[in-house]
Amino acid sequence: MSTPVSAELLEEYPRALFEAVRAVYADWLRSRAEQIAGSAGRVLTTEERESLGSAVGASTDVMSNGLRALLATDVDDQRHNPLHVLRVSSRPVTDFLRSLGLQAPVRDEFETRAMPDDVYAIGPLTWLDLGEAVHEAGISWGAWKAATVLTRRRAEGVRRESEGGAG
Repeated sequence: MSTPVSAELLEEYPRALFEAVRAVYADWLRSRAEQIAGSAGRVLTTEERESLGSAVGASTDVMSNGLRALLATDVDDQRHNPLHVLRVSSRPVTDFLRSLGLQAPVRDEFETRAMPDDVYAIGPLTWLDLGEAVHEAGISWGAWKAATVLTRRRAEGVRRESEGGAG
């Protein structure tokens, strides 16, 4: 396993997205798990809250490493989006909820396709699920990524034309 990229080495927009997510992810994830348990009529014991804290910590570590790695990857080489990283990072919390014996909720077709392993629908569907600051950072990152890709494609087209190839 490679050493995780330092957040300080990320470019401006990827770094802003990482920092916005990092600031809210653990609290959001804990709240989401408690909400799911509560909806099932389950009040967590002190011991279960401690176990949830461990699961949230594990999920946060997975998210931090995965999100930094993705955001450090060149935009042309990215095979997933950051929300995907957040969704798969919730597995320890999913395992915690499963250990409580909670029935998985009925999910719609989009959620099932987007998050097949997230049977409790923990993971965020949009940046806004994590709050306004993350939403703004996610939109800015997406615009930055699109502009980066577009700029590269235009430069490649100009280069092909100047070399006498068809554009």
